[in-house]
Amino acid sequence: MHVLGGLNEAESGMAKAPMILIADDSRSDRDLCALLLRREGYEIALAQNGLEAIEVARREQPHVIIMDMMMPLMDGLEATRVLRAYSPTANIPIIMVSANNEEEDAVAGLDAGADEYLSKPIRPRDFRFRVRSMVRLRNASLQLQRANAELRRRTDTLAQLNQFCEAVLLDGSVKAIGRKVVEMAAALLQSDRVSLLVPDGNDGPLRVVFALGIDPRIWPKLTIPLDSPISGQVFTGQTEFVANRDTAHVPTIGQYESAFFVSVPLMSTALRSHDGAIGVLNVTEKQDHQEYSNEDVQTCRQIAQTAALALEHAMVRKQLDATRDSIILSMARLSEYRQRTIGRHLERVRDLSALLARYLADDPRIPEKIDEAYITDLRRAAPLHDIGKVAIPDSVLLKKGKLTTEEFQLMREHTSIGEQTLRMVISSGHEVSFLRIAMDIAHYHHERWDGTGYPEGLAGEGIPLCARIVCLADTYDAIRMPREYKPTLSHETATREILAGSGTQFDPRLVQAYCALEEDFRNTYDQLAEDEYGESHESAILAGSSAESWVVADA
Repeated sequence: MHVLGGLNEAESGMAKAPMILIADDSRSDRDLCALLLRREGYEIALAQNGLEAIEVARREQPHVIIMDMMMPLMDGLEATRVLRAYSPTANIPIIMVSANNEEEDAVAGLDAGADEYLSKPIRPRDFRFRVRSMVRLRNASLQLQRANAELRRRTDTLAQLNQFCEAVLLDGSVKAIGRKVVEMAAALLQSDRVSLLVPDGNDGPLRVVFALGIDPRIWPKLTIPLDSPISGQVFTGQTEFVANRDTAHVPTIGQYESAFFVSVPLMSTALRSHDGAIGVLNVTEKQDHQEYSNEDVQTCRQIAQTAALALEHAMVRKQLDATRDSIILSMARLSEYRQRTIGRHLERVRDLSALLARYLADDPRIPEKIDEAYITDLRRAAPLHDIGKVAIPDSVLLKKGKLTTEEFQLMREHTSIGEQTLRMVISSGHEVSFLRIAMDIAHYHHERWDGTGYPEGLAGEGIPLCARIVCLADTYDAIRMPREYKPTLSHETATREILAGSGTQFDPRLVQAYCALEEDFRNTYDQLAEDEYGESHESAILAGSSAESWVVADA
């Protein structure tokens, strides 16, 4: 097989000329056809039989095939059938040529799949005209294929963008959104290095939320000043920066960008909300080593717009959640203020409960599903465990001495009162997931694993997990916290009490979790501790359900 260069391509330096494959066992016929077509500027490939024609066609993908009907090894009819059955060559135009000027030969050639039929000897003018028509047909077919492929690609891109929009707008955390934005940009823009940056506070430097293609040990520690080139400038006003290899000027870049973000071609796009920029999306290191097209730039903008909307919603949700948590904590403190003991008991019970829940999430013995949503609800609900105390008379709640049996029975009612209060909130239409957990905690946090607790006398797995968790966290803090009638007790003392209560007061699996988290419990308490008089900078309220055991020691 030989390949002959076309004259027009070599002389003009234009785009590659169309290739014509001539398959004929007659050397003189091949040379004649090649001579005529080279004068038209075509590139020529030659084959001597049907098998060779198939091999060349599959490898070279010619625009048109001139196929002699009668050839050794495999004739033109069989070769045409094989080419038509193979998807990559199925649409290549084929002109069947035969020395027999019989109608049956023409019919056989067209039946095999040929597009045209010519009789030998070749008439140059007619031959060139037929080939030119087939080249145009092939070009039109290739353009249609490319257009269809591009349409499919754009449709796939739009579908992925739509799925991305739906998914990212449902995420609640900035980190989760950042991961999805970066992964989507890397996939759609076929880029190996992508990063999403947001400001640290109102006027702070930019920090990386998530990145691909950058050492994960490094990017969480990076800070990018707002006056730095590229990312900083895009964030503060430039909005967008695109640099391909022919870009006349790429700004002088700081050490952080040269090491971790910049390689041409690159795109840097601001994430803009109604109030201005809220982040920057950087994309570089294109996988095919080509430059970013205008369509790539448009896709990057679409991703950035969706990301901006999702991040803005996440930030608003975060602010609303913070406000709601503050209100919940303030509600919980109402019952504590009456006891005139200021401290951070509620915050500690909240954080200690979350520690236990997060550890139990990996315990296969726990049948309940413990995920981030559960832990978030538990953190919000735990401070409400003693909300029912607001209805307990001062004569009982504020009594410094030992409670009588009747007074202790009255004190116990705070569990049912708390549950009823939260149930009323739910029944009024405020169906929020954490309220149901809060209701269970308020009602059951004084139940004991052995069934001797109150108000229902539940035992074992019959006690909701959230209540069992808060029971242990509350007891630990009640033992350690200072009160008017007892000093601050040590972590070791609290540990002995919890170990002694395993299987009686506490779920043994929770006690095992506590043992694994001992130092975390100690550190959490110390970080939120008050002084020996119960005073704290937060002026939080201290009161624990298990603290009653110190007041009614003999009850």
